[in-house]
Amino acid sequence: MDELKCEVLIIGSGPAGLSAGIYCARANRDVIILDGKQLSGLEKAKEIQNWPGEIDIKGKNLLKKFRVHAESYSENIKIIQGDIISLMLGMGANVTTTRTSTISSDVVIIATGVGTRKEIIKGESNLLGFGVSYSALNDGPLYKDNNVYLYGKDEETLEEALTLQQMGCIVHIITDLGIEELSDKAYEVKENGIEIFENMEVIEAISDSEGMIHKIICKSTHPESEENEELREFELKCLFILSHISSNFIFKKAGVELDESGNIIVDGEQKTNLKGVYAAGDCTGGLFQVVFATAEGARAAINACKYLRQLKKD
Repeated sequence: MDELKCEVLIIGSGPAGLSAGIYCARANRDVIILDGKQLSGLEKAKEIQNWPGEIDIKGKNLLKKFRVHAESYSENIKIIQGDIISLMLGMGANVTTTRTSTISSDVVIIATGVGTRKEIIKGESNLLGFGVSYSALNDGPLYKDNNVYLYGKDEETLEEALTLQQMGCIVHIITDLGIEELSDKAYEVKENGIEIFENMEVIEAISDSEGMIHKIICKSTHPESEENEELREFELKCLFILSHISSNFIFKKAGVELDESGNIIVDGEQKTNLKGVYAAGDCTGGLFQVVFATAEGARAAINACKYLRQLKKD
């Protein structure tokens, strides 16, 4: 695990996050921007026709311009890949953990966009820490000699499977893709004796009488199985979810207040209820427009820098 430190950690690399990064860098602050797997809503937008100065531009091209601008402040901004798996916020130094690093920061600006607002798997959030995990590297050693399942479909899933096997776990993979759609590393995984259940999705995680995960229920994603849907059950000690992270639940667990729709509640300065924690852009709700996201990112950064100046004085 890499141990990193910065003055400002920005979670999210969409328009709000990059705007916040630019403003913090211009204030000569040390910034890390965490770039997660979830695509920015702007990147998925086909056309943008209401951004001043651009009559018609593809969303991904506009986002690229924002990113190039942020990257031009290379002395102040470091952009790293990773999804958050745990947070300790509002207690002095904030600590954010990804699957590969631990980041300590004075300030956190949350700019994750709409993201994954709710659990994808029934029972997921209730079992987080009780047999559901988002990090094989962190929690794998707890399950040596036990049956564990990974749920995902990218290169990271395959790498994590091999890592868990090295830790002594009995490893299986569930993926909603066919084996031919996975990377070539899938064949290395199979050669190592790791079973891959393809064309299947996890729909529910079920606990035992003590509140620990006991089994998962899965269904086929193969087109031919739609008419005759067959459910399968697997008993296990841990389900490692690498397909998504339910961001709103992680923030709520860290003490960030959300409204009934799962939006982060902020005041007029983009402050959350936690000291030194700000939020901007679509994660706070509102009109979901690029111009609002960038403006909120700038406002969050300006107020975060004010907070830092006061913090350094004290």
